[in-house]
Amino acid sequence: MSNITEIAKKANVSRTTVSRVLNNHPYVKEEKREAVLQAIKELEYVPNLNAINLSRGRTNVFGVIVPKINHPFFSSLIEGIGEECHKHNYNLLVFQSNNDASKELEFFDMLKYKLIDGLILGSCVLPTTIVDEMSHFGKIVSCEYAETNDLTRVFVNHEVGMRLSVDHLREKGHQKIGLCIGNPRSGVGISRAKSFFQLQQDYGLTWRDEWYFTEKYTIDDGFDVIKKVLAQSERPTAFVVGSDQVAAGMLYELKKQGIEVPDQLAIVGFDNHPISKLADLTTIHQPIREVGQKAVTLLHGLVQENSVPLISSLDLRLIERNST
Repeated sequence: MSNITEIAKKANVSRTTVSRVLNNHPYVKEEKREAVLQAIKELEYVPNLNAINLSRGRTNVFGVIVPKINHPFFSSLIEGIGEECHKHNYNLLVFQSNNDASKELEFFDMLKYKLIDGLILGSCVLPTTIVDEMSHFGKIVSCEYAETNDLTRVFVNHEVGMRLSVDHLREKGHQKIGLCIGNPRSGVGISRAKSFFQLQQDYGLTWRDEWYFTEKYTIDDGFDVIKKVLAQSERPTAFVVGSDQVAAGMLYELKKQGIEVPDQLAIVGFDNHPISKLADLTTIHQPIREVGQKAVTLLHGLVQENSVPLISSLDLRLIERNST
C-alpha cells in the first residue's frame, strides 16, 4: 500500500504539504495541491482511517447498545438517535446485545479502545457499578433510570407511567391487575416491576404470582400470555403490559377466544406506537424519539467538553381508548 512518503516523492513536494492536502488545509499552492491529488490517484492511495482518527483524537462515531433492533421501541429510539447524529455530523454504530451481558462488555471495549467517541445505552443488563467503572474509559449517556449520579441519563419516568396505568384501572373498578413486561433485569424492567408491586401493596390489590409475566416482547408473546391466563382458575380482570406489541397480541387472542374487552379483561399498554391505534388500545405515550435525540445532544456536549453529567427526565401521559 502507498503511503504519504511515496506520495510526496511522486508529487515532488514535502510530507507536510501532502498532509495539508489530505486534511484540506487552505494554505497550499494550487499547483502543489493538484500534483498531490494526481499522485494520490496514480498510487491509488487509501487513507488509514484509524491513524487519522488517532491523530485528531476523534472518530466522529457514536455507538448505541440495544437488545433488539427490530423491536418497535428500540427502532424508534435508534431513529431519534440517528436523526440527531446527522445534525452533529456524526455516524452511528448500532450494537445488538440480545440482553447478553458479555456482549455488552465487548461493546464497551469499543469505547475503551477509542474506536467510538461516545456510547449511548438504549438498554443495559450490566450492573450499575460496572457501567460506572466503564464510564472512566469514555463518555456515556444512558436512556434508562439508574440509582447513580455519576452517569448522564435521559429517560422517561416509568414509575409515573406505572402509576398512571394502575390508577386508571382502579378508577375503572379493577382490583385484580396483572403485569406483563419485557426484560426484568433492565433498568426499565426493574423500575416498572418495583413501581407496580409497590402500588399493589399500597392499594391492597388482589395478587397471584401467576399473573406476572416477563420476557414478553412480541405479538406472538401476547397470544401466549392470554392462553396461559385463560387456563388459570382465578384470573385478573386487567393487565398492565409493557409493550403495545404484546398488548395488541393479547387483544387479538382475547377476541379470538370470545372474551369481551374491556368487560371481561381490560388492558393498558406502553409506548403509543401506531399499532395501539389499530388495536384501539389504551396506552402510555412515551416520547421515544425525543429520548434518542436528547441522548445525542447530551453525549455531543460531553464529548465537546462543554457540559457536565446531568439527569434529564421526559414526561409520560395516558392515552385512553376502548381497551379499558
